[in-house]
Amino acid sequence: MSTSNKVSDPNSKGGSGFLWAIVAVVAIAAIVIGYIVWSSQGAKTEYVADREVTEVTFSAVVDDNAVTLAADDVAADVPTVDLFEDYSCHYCSLLAEQTDEQMQEAIEAGELVVNIRTMNFLDQTGTDGHSTMAAAAVLATADSGDAELFWNYRTLLLEDQEDIYNQWSNEDFAEAAAQLGASDEVAEAIRSGEYQEQAEDLTASNIALLDEETGEVSSPRVLQDGQDVDVEDISQWMDVVLAS
Repeated sequence: MSTSNKVSDPNSKGGSGFLWAIVAVVAIAAIVIGYIVWSSQGAKTEYVADREVTEVTFSAVVDDNAVTLAADDVAADVPTVDLFEDYSCHYCSLLAEQTDEQMQEAIEAGELVVNIRTMNFLDQTGTDGHSTMAAAAVLATADSGDAELFWNYRTLLLEDQEDIYNQWSNEDFAEAAAQLGASDEVAEAIRSGEYQEQAEDLTASNIALLDEETGEVSSPRVLQDGQDVDVEDISQWMDVVLAS
């Protein structure tokens, strides 16, 4: 008695079970991957919720390509400076660490007005680099009118610069802002890149202004009446300005 071996047609009714098994495996894998992606959203910025929030009593107003920090009732003759900084600049991070507390005290006391002028000249890839993304995110917080949110968000991006440089997406910038109390509207504006174009224009204008007034673009820089504050150590700029 002879026997014969037949190769089953995978497209036949008998082979359909095998195909459905493959489809099921692919579907399960997609669900697992989707869950991993979903559950990891915000993981980079969860720690932000544990940061101590600094209370402020000054206003932050977006005007003339700057965020102007001033007390509510400030005299007309109070010294005003332009602080040029780049969110990819290590020395800007150091300066903020050394002087932001003193700067806040002087602003709130009505002794100083500061125009924060953000630049992006350290972006090596045009206008899609870390400096510009950070500038757009910070601009969204400032434009909300919430000075406390702006101040604490700017502090976060400068203090944690080493860890987040070229590591955050718009989603991460948005989640971090939300952790600091940003409204859903502000977080979504950051997430969607709503302020990207405005940030590009603002940073380009500040670069051009600094170049026009001093002939050199670098950061951090503190200018008063269009000239660099004359100090050997830039961390001492307030001592000179407040004494003038």
